Amino acid sequence: MIKLVLVEDIEMIREGLKLIISKVKDFEIIGEYSNGQEFIDDLKNIDPDIVLTDIDMPVMDGVQMTQLALSLKPEIKIIALTMFADRKFYYKMVTAGAKGFVLKQSPTNELETAVRDVYNGGNFFSDELLRSVIVEMQGIEKEIIEEKKELLKISDRETEILQLLCSGLTNKEIADKIFVSLRTVETTKSRLMQKTMTKNNAGLIVWAIKNKVVSI
Repeated sequence: MIKLVLVEDIEMIREGLKLIISKVKDFEIIGEYSNGQEFIDDLKNIDPDIVLTDIDMPVMDGVQMTQLALSLKPEIKIIALTMFADRKFYYKMVTAGAKGFVLKQSPTNELETAVRDVYNGGNFFSDELLRSVIVEMQGIEKEIIEEKKELLKISDRETEILQLLCSGLTNKEIADKIFVSLRTVETTKSRLMQKTMTKNNAGLIVWAIKNKVVSI
């Protein structure tokens, strides 16, 4: 059973989420809160696997809540439920430790996919959000990029492919752009995932931006 907590200030949205989650037999809601402070105050009494949280909330927003929750219980995995209008918070939520973003207007099956992916150690972004998240995370200092590259022994070719991946290109588009085979791109990505301990494209992109290894 995957234990879930809902943190959302709009009651109608909370009720809708509860209805969706109730239809998944191995999902269980063990708590619901109307803001981040309520959740933090009760955290010592609950042990959720996944927290589904709004970002822009009164009293305590999702960013501060995520930071505090992970400082108290680092094993908790947090997914942000967001609107396009929340994009100013994307970078802050990723750096705070959120493992995924799901648009509130997404199909209901996408929420289940997100929960399962994050529960199993991955990251998840609604397709419509992924590029927006990337575009918002700009202004990376060159010296920090070089320091990270040196630490993990990331080559110039790996950096180039990572940069193109974070710009939204597919494997085939990357291969065509830098005049290498599709297999070279796939092998390089696999090597990067091993170095960064990520499992998929979303995880690799989040890692690259969070650790400031690429400049978009």
